[in-house]
Amino acid sequence: MRELREAAGVPLTRAAVMSGWDKGHLSRVERGHTKPSRELIEWYDASFGAGQALVNQLMELDAAVRAGRDMSLRDMRRQIQPVSLGGSVPADHHAEDRAELAGETVPDGTQVLRDETFEKTWQIRNSGERPWRDRWLTRQGAPGAPGWLRSPARERVPDAEPGEVVIVTMQLQAPSQVGASTAYFKITDDAGRLYYPGLESPPMYCTIFTVYEL
Repeated sequence: MRELREAAGVPLTRAAVMSGWDKGHLSRVERGHTKPSRELIEWYDASFGAGQALVNQLMELDAAVRAGRDMSLRDMRRQIQPVSLGGSVPADHHAEDRAELAGETVPDGTQVLRDETFEKTWQIRNSGERPWRDRWLTRQGAPGAPGWLRSPARERVPDAEPGEVVIVTMQLQAPSQVGASTAYFKITDDAGRLYYPGLESPPMYCTIFTVYEL
């Protein structure tokens, strides 16, 4: 939401006046501290030319949360191992584990032709105190929504020691529909469980604007 507003050149204060929502509320929403209402997301979509991109992303997020919750419940029923050791999070999850985006190609808002294939890279720093082993950058959400930015289901994250920066490269394809599209990915184990379920480690994004011609 913040990326779309800034790409449109609209300051947060002006967005608050235009929308009728409090500036502080908009700030909390854009920083991921407060879940936005469906009405607010629709306003961002309409005001900043995103079509239905944000509404679709909300639906994908809700679907991902439900899928994660279902996975945890299945693990609890099977009693494979305690939930704290791999039900809703990976078996080697640790509170001192951290990931940080150090750099990327294809800046947010890059214009891409319809159905064009392009390469995106993320530089990810192991900024915690634990080594990384056997991790994946996994796509979140459910495919098939209008404006879906096509991508592999996941790409391997190179093993990394604390402080090391690794590079993940992925081939993506712009949708056929013109407008804004966002794909988001999170670091998971082989089973798709999130290493960073909280807000301290946000997803890795790719946000583009699909156009008829450049």
